Amino acid sequence: MQNDSFNRPDTNRRLSLCVTACVVILAVATALRIRGALNDLWFDEIWSLHLADGISSPVEVFTKIHHDNNHYLNTLCLYFFGQRDNWPGYRIPSLVTGVGTVVLAGLIGRRRNAASAFLAMLLTGFSYVLVLYSSEARGYGPAVFFAFVSYYLMDGYLEKQKWQTALMFSFSVILGFMSQLTFLCFFSAAFIWSGYRLIKSRLGFKRAVMALLSCYAMPCVFLAVIYFVDIRRMAAGGGTYLPVGEKSVSHLLTGYGTALAWALGTPSGGFITLLFGIISSVFFAMGIKALWSEKSDSIVFFIGVILAFPILLVAIRPVFYGLYVRFFIISIAFFLILLSFVLESLWHRGRLGKACCLLLLTVYLVMNGLHTMSLFKDGRGHYGEAVHFLIEHSKGPQIIIGGDHDFRIPPLLEFYCRGVGGGKQLIYDKQALWPPEGPEWIICHNDSFKGSMSPGTQITDPAGNQYELVKTFPTAPLSGFYWFIYHNRTKCGNQ
Repeated sequence: MQNDSFNRPDTNRRLSLCVTACVVILAVATALRIRGALNDLWFDEIWSLHLADGISSPVEVFTKIHHDNNHYLNTLCLYFFGQRDNWPGYRIPSLVTGVGTVVLAGLIGRRRNAASAFLAMLLTGFSYVLVLYSSEARGYGPAVFFAFVSYYLMDGYLEKQKWQTALMFSFSVILGFMSQLTFLCFFSAAFIWSGYRLIKSRLGFKRAVMALLSCYAMPCVFLAVIYFVDIRRMAAGGGTYLPVGEKSVSHLLTGYGTALAWALGTPSGGFITLLFGIISSVFFAMGIKALWSEKSDSIVFFIGVILAFPILLVAIRPVFYGLYVRFFIISIAFFLILLSFVLESLWHRGRLGKACCLLLLTVYLVMNGLHTMSLFKDGRGHYGEAVHFLIEHSKGPQIIIGGDHDFRIPPLLEFYCRGVGGGKQLIYDKQALWPPEGPEWIICHNDSFKGSMSPGTQITDPAGNQYELVKTFPTAPLSGFYWFIYHNRTKCGNQ
């Protein structure tokens, strides 16, 4: 590990400034996450609420739901919160752990030096991906938090094998698995790293194995039980299925490259995403080189958690689907920790290094800031506003609505129709049940990553009825849906 230049007697003022800066970063990061939570719940959160509403005891979170949208810890919280309509409070567990993630990033960086602590907090605190997923009611934000907690504990345990640390590590890992099963990426990398470190130490083979068991026995038992009662029966809930093969490999590499690009807060889109994916790969290589030059065995962990296991664990699935950025969120979080090491190294390379570090940080903050402003403006969609628009612009007591997706659109309409209507009733007709004259409205949608491109200013249904685009409701990147509202021109006599 490098010497901490902030610890010299003549640098107390710098240390004080660094601590103050870290406190400011934490305050701003907290504000960003709170603000990011003050918008409409989106489809996956509402789906989770529906799953929680369908059980009669906490145990059934594990034994009854059998669905990959069931993030155990989040579902338990939703179960105890109860049905409260469009309530931001559902996101409190993610908010708390999201803020905690920034604190943990600082603690992890501090074990290297104070500059790394500051940079790690800055990168994680302002990361759009981490702001987004730590401000919605799902398990991805808590999974990152418990991954950081577990890494911090394991790093300490490998220095001094205390049973108390091993016990805390075990519980942290179990909570990580309860947050989201993608935690397996961290677990696998941590196991290889700690096994390598302990076996090569002077503990002896038998003591090394016992040390490993003290950390990993309980989580392995938990994982085995969860597999038996739930995972082996689990149904996948969405995305586009692709068979394993050449096309799937291309899909995997594209998904992973996109996640690497988003780690830097890249604008989404073809060549730009590819470019920033390559830049992220260069930073990854620089970070690994730095760890290699320091003869740090944590290189095993960072290669595993950022590169090897994210790809391996997705590739071994018999089918995989919708490789969304959130599936790689733990890898993204540890990439930011590694990036803080790279930037810290640049900072100590004279004026040119400082200039490069400041330039990179400026670009990072601007790109992530733009996406965060989009989150503040558009949230994860404007579904409540869309429902009010439909009610206000419909004349009859019954509002017949169709859509381009009979699974995704009805739950959102149903959720946001509660308590509104002014005597009007919204009825969603599935596509096979549309009347000859067509529904009054058609809602078309896009995933956030597909952008704001609508099907067109006019569309025609199978019966020949024509519809005109009258309103678009956008969403921020990576979560939520674009909604395109079309009005039936034929039925309203507008032709």
